[in-house]
Order: sequence, then C-alpha cells, then structure tokens
Amino acid sequence: MHPHVAVIDPGMRVAELDCFNRMARRAPLPLTYHAPALFGLDSLRRAEDDLRGIVLFGSGASVHDDLPWQHELKAWLLPRLRAGVPTLGLCYGHQLVATLLGGEVGFLHEDHHKELGRRVVPLKATAAWDACAPGLVVSHREAVVRVPDEVDVVGSTEACAVDAFAHRRLPIYGFQAHPEATEAFLHNNSVPWPCETERLAEGHVLVDGFLQRVVGLPR
Repeated sequence: MHPHVAVIDPGMRVAELDCFNRMARRAPLPLTYHAPALFGLDSLRRAEDDLRGIVLFGSGASVHDDLPWQHELKAWLLPRLRAGVPTLGLCYGHQLVATLLGGEVGFLHEDHHKELGRRVVPLKATAAWDACAPGLVVSHREAVVRVPDEVDVVGSTEACAVDAFAHRRLPIYGFQAHPEATEAFLHNNSVPWPCETERLAEGHVLVDGFLQRVVGLPR
C-alpha cells in the first residue's frame, strides 16, 4: 500500500465523512477512512502497511465504556503510539490517547452536563502549529483530568484544564475540542455556532498543520 494516514472515526451514530473529505483535499498524503464502531477494524488492519500517521476522531462513547470495538481499537493503537507513529487525537480520540499513555479521564461537572458550542483555546507553539488562540467547536462531558508522563499541556482554559497536549518526545498531539469540525459536523451533532461558518477554518489550520508539518515531513 502507498504511504497514507489512517483517519479513524469511532462515531457510533453518524459517519463524519464531511470532516474527512475536507482533510483529504488538503493532506500531503492519501488518507484512508475507518469506522470501527460501525464496521469493525478489518479495514484498518488491511491498511497497516506504510502507515505514516493516525487521526482519531470523536465519539459518543466514553473511554470508560466496555464495548468490544473499543478493546480492539486500544489493542491496535497502543503499540503504534509506543512506536511513535504521528498521532492526532480529537475529543474522544484525545481522551483515548491520554488514557493509553497513562493519563486519566473524568467528568468535567458533577451533574455531567455537556460543554457545547465554541471555546477560544490559547495554544502554545508546537511542531504542528504556531502559537494562536483559535475559537474551536466543543461537544463533551468528559475531559483529561491528569496528563500522562512525558506529555505537556499546551492549551488550557477555565472550562477545561487540558484542552490540548503534546508529547515531549513523540509526534503525538491531542485536542479536547473538534478542530476538524465542518458545517455538516455542526448539523450532525446539533452544536450551536455563534459565528460565521468561515470561522471553522481556525480549527482546520491546526489539523492541516499536523498533516503537513508533522506527517508530511520526508522520511
């Protein structure tokens, strides 16, 4: 198989194909799409050769759930994280990567209500993006409450202490928000958006930065 990036969508209700398509138009390498919660991991296992990167989307599932596809995905993902395959976790993906590396995830609020809408997240510069303060789509009840060893918090807000992280040695990053979100994502997930939809590009820059500046580096 040709060099490619595996985009893993663990959504259990709607396939976020619009997010994938937008990324595919900008990516320096081909992207492959996989939906383990809906269709299992067979397509992902067939795409293991020449894997250059991983992007892990959000999900209605919790990392604390005990679903069969979650066990399979964890078993597939952990050795690739340890091997340093460039990885970007988004929302559920951010939480899953953190837990696999030794962090902890918990509810943000005692009543378990959801953070929903737009949040401005000041970000420190990393290899994947420059310092900035984008307004990002958020839709989550849980968050990383303790980061793993060798992981730095690079984005923090009053609402969410670990809004973004970066591994110190490995090209592994996570966002609690949904920088991949498109207008279709807002509709699919009933997320209120108080700005022009063009402002979603503030998040797209971050995803594209990972694909172009980290995954797209020559080997």
